Amino acid sequence: MQPTNVIQTVTSQPPLFDPTYLNMEYVFDKVANSFGPIFNLITDAHTWSVIGTISVLISILCLCVIIFSLVRMYEIQVFDAEEIEHEINHALAREKEKERSLNPRWKYIGTLVESPNESDWRVSIMEADSLLEETLKDRGLVGASMAELLEEAKENGYSNIQNAWDAHLIRNKIAHEGLDYPITQVEARRVIRLYQNVFEGLDVI
Repeated sequence: MQPTNVIQTVTSQPPLFDPTYLNMEYVFDKVANSFGPIFNLITDAHTWSVIGTISVLISILCLCVIIFSLVRMYEIQVFDAEEIEHEINHALAREKEKERSLNPRWKYIGTLVESPNESDWRVSIMEADSLLEETLKDRGLVGASMAELLEEAKENGYSNIQNAWDAHLIRNKIAHEGLDYPITQVEARRVIRLYQNVFEGLDVI
């Protein structure tokens, strides 16, 4: 028996993309038709007229905002300047009123302690202590010495008596030791501030 020759036929698959059937004219025509309305819109004079009108309106709006901002900034600066001037004038008026109501003797003591002379610093402390003694006696307190007056003031509930004691001790050193007791202007100012606390509590200054 003769063998049978089997002829196998290989069937080839069609390609996914066959440029033979690609119509480039059709493709370009589709692209042109797609961009045509956009091109016509861009090249249309009415479109640019509308864009120009919108641009002018936006520019006018921005200009109005800028002008309004500049005007407001100017108004704020003027207002701040007036407020500052008002505060300065008010502060000066308070200072003048304070100077008018200030105890003239206390003002003299303040002048002495701010003097460049050491002797004036000592006198300022002596004067402050003397003013305190007179004030306590005017308030009805009785005592043969400053120490007794301060003790009675403490018993009667006067405030800042410890400050008065501390200041009076420095006064005694100046009075008893004289120039042998060194004192600086910083120390003199500190002592005067102690007297100031007492006088403020007594409504003297």
